[in-house]
Amino acid sequence: MSSLYRKRGIFYYQGKDEDGNRFQKSLRTRDRAEAKEKKEKLDERFSTDTPSTLAKLVEDYLEHRHRKVERDELSERTVGTDEYVLPLFMDWVEDECGTVFSDELEKIDFSAFKEARLADGVSPTTAGNNLRHIQSFFSHLRRKGVVEKDLFKSVEIPQPRRRDVVPTEREFKALKEWLDKQIEKADKPKWIHLLMKLACHTGMRLGEIAILKWERGPEDFGTGHSRNYVYLDCGEKNLTVKFKRKLRVIPVGHIWSVFEEMRKRREPSDTYVFTSLASGSHYTVSTLCGKWKTEVKKIDGLSRPYTSHSIRHGVVTHLLRQGVPVYKVGKIVGHSSEKITERYSHFIPDDLEDAMSLLE
Repeated sequence: MSSLYRKRGIFYYQGKDEDGNRFQKSLRTRDRAEAKEKKEKLDERFSTDTPSTLAKLVEDYLEHRHRKVERDELSERTVGTDEYVLPLFMDWVEDECGTVFSDELEKIDFSAFKEARLADGVSPTTAGNNLRHIQSFFSHLRRKGVVEKDLFKSVEIPQPRRRDVVPTEREFKALKEWLDKQIEKADKPKWIHLLMKLACHTGMRLGEIAILKWERGPEDFGTGHSRNYVYLDCGEKNLTVKFKRKLRVIPVGHIWSVFEEMRKRREPSDTYVFTSLASGSHYTVSTLCGKWKTEVKKIDGLSRPYTSHSIRHGVVTHLLRQGVPVYKVGKIVGHSSEKITERYSHFIPDDLEDAMSLLE
């Protein structure tokens, strides 16, 4: 049984959704005759096949995403972002349009949502991330046949800021020499210096180094989407890395002194090579980023405080400059394709002088 009521001069429709729960929907009119006409149309539509509300569609989608996590096809972090972004989006839609049903999704203005997020003070990168999660939700609805066309076709999604800052060969060398000097002169080198040296000589991500274990654990197997692990093979002096769906093995004999030094301070209960004294577990990536930032500011030979990601770019560029084939560099750093490795190769003009001299 449906009914009309008026609130602050605006007529609302009150009915029941597909689960029998009562809901209210703004008819966006102050005219009683027009409100009755809209009520009749809604009654006719709901009397045959009650469409799902946006809230119900989101609820079903999140259940679907959790099932993918259970099957190791999706990470908990991704679903956690879904659970934050989609309710935020629903609240905005409710404020703008009232209760929205599956056959009314086309009226949602996604560009207006983007502008609202930017007006809230979030960065373009964050707004873009929000929109990509919402886009995944609507792509799911499209595959299920809930919507027929791509509602995001005309939406301009802000792209992440490109990180094109990379150290020159001189700066890359200065960083490694500074680290070697700090390690050599200290009776007990700082663990962060050892970690930075490992990053500079392998191109590993901080997220990979953070979860680096002394040995393989019973859970460190498989190649599932959300399964990440890194462990040391002391016999072969190799690292096995499963990160971002890519499995690779890195020889680390050339940097073995880092592990020998860390082994001196290892406690019997330590699982991770870089174990936090405060938690007894591995450091978080944000903590490592902060430590990195503090140390890199102390180096005079750098034009700027390079991030660990910039140094990863530097490792790729250094190897390519030395003539290492693109496919080998990609295997070392864990890129999914050669195109990505080429994108990481930031050649400066000086690198092209030899090639240009051939045109004289």
